[in-house]
Amino acid sequence: MKITEVKTRRLRAAIPQEGQVFSRSGVRNYRSTTLVQIDTDEGVSGLGSCSGNGELIEFIVAKILSPLIVGMDPTRIDEVWEQAYVRGGHKEFGTRGIGVVALSGVDVALWDIIGKIRGLPLYQILGGKCRDKVPVYATALYPEKPSTVAKKARLFADQGFQGVKIKVGFDLDQDIEIVRAVRKELGRDFIVMTDANQGYTVDVGLKAAEAFADIGVFWLEEPLFADDIAGHAQLREKTEVPIAVGENLHMCSAFENFVARQAVDFLQPDVARAGGITEIRKIAALAAEHRVPLSFHTWGDAVALAASVHLSAAMPECTVMELDYTYNPLRAELLRQPLKVENGFMAPPDKPGLGIELDADALARFAFSGVEELAVRQKALTAR
Repeated sequence: MKITEVKTRRLRAAIPQEGQVFSRSGVRNYRSTTLVQIDTDEGVSGLGSCSGNGELIEFIVAKILSPLIVGMDPTRIDEVWEQAYVRGGHKEFGTRGIGVVALSGVDVALWDIIGKIRGLPLYQILGGKCRDKVPVYATALYPEKPSTVAKKARLFADQGFQGVKIKVGFDLDQDIEIVRAVRKELGRDFIVMTDANQGYTVDVGLKAAEAFADIGVFWLEEPLFADDIAGHAQLREKTEVPIAVGENLHMCSAFENFVARQAVDFLQPDVARAGGITEIRKIAALAAEHRVPLSFHTWGDAVALAASVHLSAAMPECTVMELDYTYNPLRAELLRQPLKVENGFMAPPDKPGLGIELDADALARFAFSGVEELAVRQKALTAR
């Protein structure tokens, strides 16, 4: 079997005003993703997902990765990595960042192909289930009036979610007030996480962590700039709240640095960013060796979500998985049989590979081209 073509498909879905949330990057008014499809000479195709700048991903896949791996055997993934990353790709796009994001989508598509060839779901290829269903927590709580956030948190708890995560990292006093309101609403035993999205300095992070410890927060996620290993280690040493990082780390070596410096309590790799399933397996081995639990970051489309559910079901190191529960048609409408959460749990599909099939109408509805990209940029410049 040989790879005959590697292609990308960019998607974008508008978010209506009532579904928009205010994040540290501003108001999010659309969701976007880039899918990767690998075709073979035997008619078997695989799907992958990339979480990053679609224009750059398209370029890297078309101009760098595709010429390196077309003609190779897709089932020999280590050899594909050797060719795409070690021998060629890293010289063009470096050892982390958007190049690794592009390679992540390629890697997931290769594993999808292997599952389809063998007639087995991905979790079986990874060694079989260690759990039939995956506990998930909801990410959907953003800065609003504390009582409003608390009421939303109650709705998620009533739906059976295993925890809720609150976006912090804005104004410290406001952050603390919101977290306290949610804790009061849900009681002391319910899991409440916080995510600062790199919004604090070390000094402010120390104050936040001390307050969150008193409130009973399960973890403080990405409190500092993602590359600040020393700062995260300082927070972990001086406070009692567990520190979680990983969504912005690429390749296992980046996770090793945090573990070696004792700067993390929970590792949160994203399969569509960190290097795909191949690197996730290495990160899971690292987690097992050092007894650091995994909790997969999921933010994007249904393809990445499917891969994450398979990984979470198959890996003992996984504790609870994130589920982005904000308005996202690329998660909810992209598949012919959407992935569902029931009473706070998700189960991996049982069909071969990722076990999913894209919905043709959704693909057409959310298709996004370079021409549209230019129009969006022009509109943004005019608005300024």
